Amino acid sequence: MRQVLTMGSTKGNDLAKWVANLKALGPYSRDRGVTLVVKPHGGNTGPGRALSEISKEIGDEGVKISYDAGNVMDYHHIDPLPDFASCVEDVRSLCIKDHRQVPKDEDCGPGLGEIDHYKLLRPLIATGRDLPLCCENVNAPLLPPPADPEGVDALARRAREFLALVVRAGLIIVPR
Repeated sequence: MRQVLTMGSTKGNDLAKWVANLKALGPYSRDRGVTLVVKPHGGNTGPGRALSEISKEIGDEGVKISYDAGNVMDYHHIDPLPDFASCVEDVRSLCIKDHRQVPKDEDCGPGLGEIDHYKLLRPLIATGRDLPLCCENVNAPLLPPPADPEGVDALARRAREFLALVVRAGLIIVPR
């Protein structure tokens, strides 16, 4: 296992205690080849810039960020593109989902919402890091989730193919 995902409460945490715990866990996880990744989840683990400050305060490669643009748009109502640019150096994985505010405020599969994944992933691709992209949601907006495994598989395949296109295009555009 390369990463363990954690997140704060949408209402906020005792930030000093949380940072102290992550500082203690950072060397332990790093020495075992594992990175603890903190996901934007509202509260004081909200936008990427806040998580980047937490990461810098911890100061350990064993504790970094798993960026979630959908949560940043949903919980904080801010554009995730400039927010992501503020923390990209501390990102070690992405929790991929998209989000729509119109016609209905809801999360959805990548490429089906308002987030431009080509723009989002471009600065990350430029780092040359090999990072996991984990799809948290593959559902289509405004439609009920599939009732059968085949329907889930079809949406998961569509999400994987979309992300493969975005990454491949980014590798062509971004010089290494």
